[in-house]
Amino acid sequence: MGWRWEVFIAPGSALFVLPLVALLGVVLATGDRSARGPVLRWWCVVAVAVALVAASKIAFYGWGTGIHAWDLTCFSGHTVMALAFWPVALALLVPPRRRAWRRAATVIGFACGLLVGISRIHLGAHPASEVLAGTLLGGAAAACGLHALRHHRWPPVPTVLTGLACLLVAAWLSRHPAPTLPSERWLAAIGTALASRDVPVDRHRWRHEAPSSRDRNMSLPR
Repeated sequence: MGWRWEVFIAPGSALFVLPLVALLGVVLATGDRSARGPVLRWWCVVAVAVALVAASKIAFYGWGTGIHAWDLTCFSGHTVMALAFWPVALALLVPPRRRAWRRAATVIGFACGLLVGISRIHLGAHPASEVLAGTLLGGAAAACGLHALRHHRWPPVPTVLTGLACLLVAAWLSRHPAPTLPSERWLAAIGTALASRDVPVDRHRWRHEAPSSRDRNMSLPR
């Protein structure tokens, strides 16, 4: 029996990850004043990662930027989101003094993020090069978040409630399609408008044409 790669869509979706980043950050900062600065730094790191993903996609849809030899057009957003969040979220379930257990939780978080990245390849959403680029960016964001919050942990009760809510959502998603934001179309529309194009650059045609002919009008990728 093969893997159901669709179940890994939600753990890397901005629709789910960004609210969790906001919620858990507020819970931590509210329960521990000393955590407010580190939480803000973590939020800034995630915001920068999101901005870089968006910029890479806008640039491609508008101007056809990328590296043909690597089949690289942008960062895989799901991979970046998953790696920026899950290693930090799981590590902070463990008290800082339990270093071995915290490292184990961090490794599990990275494994979750990598599974999200691999699923993007199997689902045909991104080539391996874009998942690798997303892994590097998301891994860097995770490292910054882990460093900023290295002396903190989630408050037990709110975190348990949040975990139970996530489990319920995961159980529901295992039987239903994961809802998604039409962010790809939004970014394509922004890139098209900024580049004064009629339609956005098409990824599939871009792969098979010479760089000098990229400026032809093309249809929106699937």
